[in-house]
Amino acid sequence: MLAGAVLVAGLGIALGVVATGGSGGGGSAQAVEMQPVSATGQEPFTDSVANGGTPASTSPSGSTPAGGSAASGSASAPSGAGSPSASGGTVNGGQPGLYGGTRETASCDVPKLSSYLAANTDKARAWAGVEGIDGSQINGYLNGLTPVVLRQDTRVTNHGYQNGQATPYQAVLQSGTAVLVDSQGVPRVRCACGNPLTPPSGTGGTYTGTAWSAFHPDGVVTVQPAAAPVNRIVLVDQATGGQFERPVGGTGGTDGSASPSASGSGPSGSHSGTGTPSGGSSAPSSGASSAPSSGGSGSPGHSGSSGPASPGGSGSGAGSGGSSGPASSAGVPGVSAPSAGESKAAGSGTP
Repeated sequence: MLAGAVLVAGLGIALGVVATGGSGGGGSAQAVEMQPVSATGQEPFTDSVANGGTPASTSPSGSTPAGGSAASGSASAPSGAGSPSASGGTVNGGQPGLYGGTRETASCDVPKLSSYLAANTDKARAWAGVEGIDGSQINGYLNGLTPVVLRQDTRVTNHGYQNGQATPYQAVLQSGTAVLVDSQGVPRVRCACGNPLTPPSGTGGTYTGTAWSAFHPDGVVTVQPAAAPVNRIVLVDQATGGQFERPVGGTGGTDGSASPSASGSGPSGSHSGTGTPSGGSSAPSSGASSAPSSGGSGSPGHSGSSGPASPGGSGSGAGSGGSSGPASSAGVPGVSAPSAGESKAAGSGTP
């Protein structure tokens, strides 16, 4: 009888480990917030500093498996900012055409963000801590970043502000979102809320929040830092579809024509894997995000980074123009039908 009791107890423990994914405690997947172009997201650091209008508020509801599909929400990417490829995975931050923009126009008001943080020292201290710099270096750091627009849904670690502290959470930013990137092509600021960004942490999770029509987990990309800092970033013009160059730290006034050596107009050429991030957080290969500035100092290093980055090849995919329209959710498991111009995604899972 004793032997039988021990056997039953051992079997129960083994089944418990399987049920929790072998973690020994809950095994719950991390939440990954879906953030449309116009959404401010959780606990924003600042008012919007994105050029082109004040973001409309959204009401996140429901969740989507990180390996499933999502129905459309009311938010969509601006015209001309469509995804250049349906495939996701890891992309090289230095690849020509990875990001878009409008020639001679900055997608983000850098002086406004700098002034706001200068006037709010508590927020500035928390903001600088995320970026691994001192509060006195914020202005120079921001002047070394470049305003661009995402051309694919991109996973990041976003940071809200609450009770004097930066609060990290995983997020997917919609294609068309205005961000500031460093000299290795890594997103560092989301302009709709002024939040500092770092590379994503971990893999998988459950998508929560408001979905958009073109969203699919397999199309989500993770930006890997370029092997070395660049001086100019090749962008795709949202209005014409052509390419132009923006100096790192430039805000539009010094944009120029893309050099003949800049090949590829979309990030598809450097994709690796699927929409699931390839591992822990990526960071600049040198261990520092050195952002040469046009009128500002370079950026100091960022903590919590993993190993060296591998440069990606140049792509050849072309960006698709036009805004994304609402998609029907009929017949899609785990997705509720649209209501009041908005669709919510529901379910859970891991990509």
